[in-house]
Amino acid sequence: MNVKIKIVLLIITVIVIVILQNLKLTNDDTGNTHTLIPITECHPQLQKCNLKLNELEIEISIDKDIYYLQRFNVSVWTKVKENTTIESIYIDFKMKNMNMGVNRFKLIKPSSKNIKKLWTGKALLPVCITGRADWFAELELISKKKKYMISFPISVKQARN
Repeated sequence: MNVKIKIVLLIITVIVIVILQNLKLTNDDTGNTHTLIPITECHPQLQKCNLKLNELEIEISIDKDIYYLQRFNVSVWTKVKENTTIESIYIDFKMKNMNMGVNRFKLIKPSSKNIKKLWTGKALLPVCITGRADWFAELELISKKKKYMISFPISVKQARN
């Protein structure tokens, strides 16, 4: 194989990997399908991010100012179509290529008969000893048949004086 063909195959492989990382449909241990949806055009700390999927609509909001070791608010509004029920919502905070321990929080849904449900919770992030602050969140919405993973970056500041 000549060098040009190898380069073209390498480029195609990289493109396929990037596409698969941005939108993944896989099965988990329970057989449920889950979909990874990266948010790129909206930042939940600056404004509510709205997502419209086939089965549901989601709005995500997080406190604008997040400081290490201080609790902050996470809010998610869901509006589902018939035959879909969101059973639980979790949010995980991670850093790429850095183990920051488990930073997983469950959001609580108050009982309500409204079509649009508000899920809320408080989270707390540890300080990274390297000084890094490139966090991202993975919001996991779980129904009986499907899991949705919504990924987005967040900004974290040093503690207030």
